[in-house]
Amino acid sequence: MLHHVLTLLATSTGSVAAAIVIATLAVRAALLPLSLRAYRAEKVRAKLAPQLAKLRERHGKDPVVLAEKTTELMRAEGSGPLAGLLPMLAQAPFIWLLYREFTGDAVRGHTLLGADLTARLLDHPAIAAGWLIAAALTAIAIWNVRQLPEGSPVLVRLLSFGTVAFSVITPVAAGIYLVTSGVWTAVERAVARR
Repeated sequence: MLHHVLTLLATSTGSVAAAIVIATLAVRAALLPLSLRAYRAEKVRAKLAPQLAKLRERHGKDPVVLAEKTTELMRAEGSGPLAGLLPMLAQAPFIWLLYREFTGDAVRGHTLLGADLTARLLDHPAIAAGWLIAAALTAIAIWNVRQLPEGSPVLVRLLSFGTVAFSVITPVAAGIYLVTSGVWTAVERAVARR
């Protein structure tokens, strides 16, 4: 079905790259309620940081009790420790289906800045589209890291740059998805913080 949607969008816009952008925006818009829950959970965690630190201090040696107490505290504020994962998990099937499209014949022969949408920067280091995507993802990651609340775990900050590394080994078409989704996240985060 996704293949047919992308084909219809590509026919309507005259560009497979534009079809990928439109499909990505549609999925991200559908996931907006989950994203808003994740931002709310992030604010709750920031608010509860001192109490969570005390819990880690008090129950750090007993992970089961620590997890129970953390969950109790988060639920009392109307959130949960895994609320931030929902948008990622909900996107996973779409990403998997798109990746199958991007590595198959569906996008072969279509280009972005002269690079075939199935080309990978790792295999073709001279493709401008691949470098442009990596640069855009680096800028997006830097922006997103600067928007994280004080005291965000280092792992969260580093994960923001995961898409940059991933873009080198994925097809240009996947890079288009990553940039579109990254820009959406940056705008969404900026708006959610206000």
